[in-house]
Amino acid sequence: MNNQFVFRRADISDIDKLSILCQKTYHESVVEDLSVCYPEKDLNYYLHSAASPEWFTNTISDPKRAVCVVEDQTNGEFVAYAVAGSSCIDAIPHPDICSDKDGALYRLYVRRDRQSYGFGKQLMNVVLSWLEEHYHGQPVWLTVFSENLKAQKFYTHYGFNKVGEWDFPIGEWKDHDFIMKREANTS
Repeated sequence: MNNQFVFRRADISDIDKLSILCQKTYHESVVEDLSVCYPEKDLNYYLHSAASPEWFTNTISDPKRAVCVVEDQTNGEFVAYAVAGSSCIDAIPHPDICSDKDGALYRLYVRRDRQSYGFGKQLMNVVLSWLEEHYHGQPVWLTVFSENLKAQKFYTHYGFNKVGEWDFPIGEWKDHDFIMKREANTS
């Protein structure tokens, strides 16, 4: 990786670019690549609530969370981002989760035109290191769309295993998601 791309923690000045990237990557990866035909009102509701500048402001301001970005230094654009932090039973509903003690990967997205450049792998390594530092000895949880086989394979490579299922709300629509867990690194 050359100096063109920088991996860094996002800050409040990044919220508008993060909101745009979040909406773009969600649309590319779920609506287009996986052909999910959400009702427009449900998709709009989800993106307004979970991809808004306000959502990113709250997430970046939360000391128990980290938002990491990959920034193209030539034009200032973000090409990938991830959100990690303390686990929450409301976001990952599994009976074994220890809210606020276990770690969680909430999002990891790479723009379609920047996939296969290694950004996802490098971002995952950054996030897992951050989670290990802040939630040492605890498992890491995530959810993934059941039809996103590429993401499931990616997460399995990092030691995540399917441990449950749930219906993730996108407005009134429900996506069938898998719950995955990576056992604690005890070394």
